[in-house]
Order: sequence, then structure tokens, then C-alpha cells
Amino acid sequence: MDRPDIPPEPITVSGYSPRFVAALRHVFEAEGGYVNDKVDRGGETKYGISLRFLASEGAFDADGDGKADFDLDLDGDIDGADIRKLTAGDAAFLYHRCFWLRLQAETFPAPIGEMMFDQAVNGGLVAARKLLQRAINSCLLQIPASKKGVALLKVDGAIGNATQDCLRQVLEWPSLGKPALVTAYRESARERYREIVRRYPEQKRFLKGWIARADRLGR
Repeated sequence: MDRPDIPPEPITVSGYSPRFVAALRHVFEAEGGYVNDKVDRGGETKYGISLRFLASEGAFDADGDGKADFDLDLDGDIDGADIRKLTAGDAAFLYHRCFWLRLQAETFPAPIGEMMFDQAVNGGLVAARKLLQRAINSCLLQIPASKKGVALLKVDGAIGNATQDCLRQVLEWPSLGKPALVTAYRESARERYREIVRRYPEQKRFLKGWIARADRLGR
């Protein structure tokens, strides 16, 4: 029986932010359901979660039961059977843990964080950050040299003080701001997809869909 002189234990409920939920919806629309296309370099996937990614990122044991948490069929390994058992809720958890939080997406103004999230899911964290740096550099080139307070960025995928300073200048420059940065990020994403096809010509049949995905970034 509860004692009236002892307050009950507080109940803490954690959930996803509205920004993440909205961004996740767009990613799910782009990624679709279960796919096992032999031509696709991503391999066996569901909701955009590849087997390679699940095997590496799903191997933790947060509940302490001695099994990897994403060994969903409890057979001692993470394989295609676990991809097929993956739920949308499982994918959302992994997207939040492995991409949204690691990118610190909500520290960037919308829709910059959302665009980076989309491209991180599709191409990895480093690729998404490099796209931002390329987009920033593209915008900085539109600022007269005499007015430019920062140098062009080294495109290395590391978001440090230099990237933050350049981002701030682009966002505050009257003729640039978020509209110019969004446009430049889309073009950087398109070029990434074109480069994939140049390196792997067999991927050409995916290019139209990839370009459409780039065109939707930030909308």
C-alpha cells in the first residue's frame, strides 16, 4: 500500500521529437520496405536498413540477456532472417540512435538537419557532412572576396568550429541564407549520385530515383 507521506516515484517518458518524426516519415517514403536487389550495392534491406548496417549497429546487448538486441530471431547471429523480421519501429530506433543523434541534427536549423539525416541514411554520416561542407563552399564562392570573413572549408566530413563559422556566415549573408544553402545541398547530393554511377555504371538504373530524392531534400 502506498504511504501518503512518501511521494510516488516520478515516471519519465521519453519520445521522439516532432522534427525527427517528420524527417523519419520522409525517409521511410524514400526507402520503402523489404528489398533484395542483386544489382543494388546496398544488398538486402528493409526500411533502408541494410544487413551490413544491422550486423554492425544492432549487435549491442542493452537488455543484458546475452544476445544481440537485433538478433531478432534469437538464433545467435544477425542475418537476412533478422532483416526480414525488422519492424518500422525497429528501424526508427536505429535511425534515431545511429543517424539523428550522431549528426546532432536538431542543432542545425530546419531543414538543414533533415537533409543531412536523409543523406546519412542513404550514404553514411561522413557523406552527409561532406555534402554540407560542399554546399557551404558553393555558397561562400558567391560572396565577394573582399567581404568574405572565412576561407573555404576542407571537405573532410568533420563538423568543427570552421564549418560552424562558415555555416553562420552563409546563413547571415543577405543574398544567401537558407534558400541558397538548401539549393546548394541538393546539387551536392545530385553530384554524389552521379559520381556513384560514374564509378559503378551498373547502378545507372537507380539514378533517376536518386536524383528525385535529391530534388525533394528540404521540401
